[in-house]
Amino acid sequence: MATTATDIQREMIYSIQELGLTLDDLRQYLDTHMHDQFAISRFNSTRDELEKLLTEYAGKYGPLTGACFNKDENNWLWAMQDFPWDYE
Repeated sequence: MATTATDIQREMIYSIQELGLTLDDLRQYLDTHMHDQFAISRFNSTRDELEKLLTEYAGKYGPLTGACFNKDENNWLWAMQDFPWDYE
């Protein structure tokens, strides 16, 4: 059964994807430029922004990944919801 994602939910998912890609690119760059202080600072701020957005998303719509914040310690919320790819 597919559900419909709200525009806000969709925007949050896109932002999470963008931040994740940025973080991956910065991580790869830092593998060979480990002393670049600007890149390190950008990596840290991007990581913090992604963590904040993932926590906000999980609070509103449920955990997006198995590693996300889980509001109910007695239930495995990750497996008890529709996944983003199930939305129409």
